[in-house]
Amino acid sequence: MQSQPVRYSLCVALALVAVVRGQAEVLVTDDLGRIVKLVSTPHRIISLAPSITETLFAVEAGNQVVGVTDFCNYPPGALQKNRVGGMTNPSIETIVGMKPDLIIVSMEGNVRDDFNRLLEIGAPVFVTNPRTLSGIHKSIRDLGLLTGNAESASRLVETMLQREDSIKSLPTVTKRMLLIVSLQPLIVVGNKTFLAELLELAGGVNIAGSSLSTYPTLSREAVVAANPEVIIVMKDALSDTDELLNLFPEWKTLKAFQTHHVFNIDSDIVSRPGPRAIEGLIHLHSIIHARVSSGQEGQE
Repeated sequence: MQSQPVRYSLCVALALVAVVRGQAEVLVTDDLGRIVKLVSTPHRIISLAPSITETLFAVEAGNQVVGVTDFCNYPPGALQKNRVGGMTNPSIETIVGMKPDLIIVSMEGNVRDDFNRLLEIGAPVFVTNPRTLSGIHKSIRDLGLLTGNAESASRLVETMLQREDSIKSLPTVTKRMLLIVSLQPLIVVGNKTFLAELLELAGGVNIAGSSLSTYPTLSREAVVAANPEVIIVMKDALSDTDELLNLFPEWKTLKAFQTHHVFNIDSDIVSRPGPRAIEGLIHLHSIIHARVSSGQEGQE
C-alpha cells in the first residue's frame, strides 16, 4: 500500500499534468467519500467554517475566497470577506448571489439540510471533516489541490510535522487533565477528537478519555472523584478561571486548584481543526509542563 505522502505526490503530479495540457482538471475525494471534480482553478470560493477559511488563507488561496461565515475571524484578511451567515444557518440566497465556483463545508459544523440545498446550487461542494492531526494534514493538502496551491499546502504540512516532532522530542510528564468546553451544562473534551489527540501528545491524561462520546457531559461530582491535576477552560466558556469556584465551590479540594494549575486557553486556536492546531499543541504542552502561571493562556 502506498504511503499518504506518495499518494499525494501522485495527485499533485496528475494535477500539474492537467494544467500543462491547459485543462487544470482536478479530482479530489472528500471526507464523505465523494469524488469532487473541478475543471478549472476556482476563484469564487465560499468557506462555511472558520477552520476552512484559516486553511485556505494558509495555503495562499485567500484571494480566491469571496464568502465566509460570521464566525470566520482569522486571519485578519478573512474579516474583509463578504459574510454568508452562520455555520448552521448560512444564507443560501446570499451564496447563490455570489456565483461560487467551489463551496467548502465541514459536516462537524454545517447541517445536512443545508448541505443538500447547497448541492442544488450547481457549484462543486467539497466536504472536509478532520478529526485527527493526520486528518488536518489531509484537509490542508486537499484544499491545496483544489485551489491550485498544492506546493504551498505541502510546505505547510511539512512545517507542521516538524513542529509536532519537536514537541514529541521534549521530555514529558503526564498529568490528569480536564478540558472544559462549556460550563452549563458541563461539557468536556472526550474521546476520538483531534483535541483529545492534542492532549495526549502534550502529556495529558484526559479524565474523560474513556467516554464513548466526543464531547461528553460530566457531573460536578464526577470531576471531584477524578481529581484532575490540571483544568483548562476554553475562553468561550469562561474568561476568568477564578469564577469556577463560584460555580463549583466543592472543586476547591481538587489538586488543580490546590496547586494553582487552572488555566484559560484561546478557543479559536485549540478547537479549530486547521493549521493553527499545532499552536494549540504548543500551548497545551506549555500548560502541562508548568511554563505559565495559573489563570493565564499557555504559550511557548
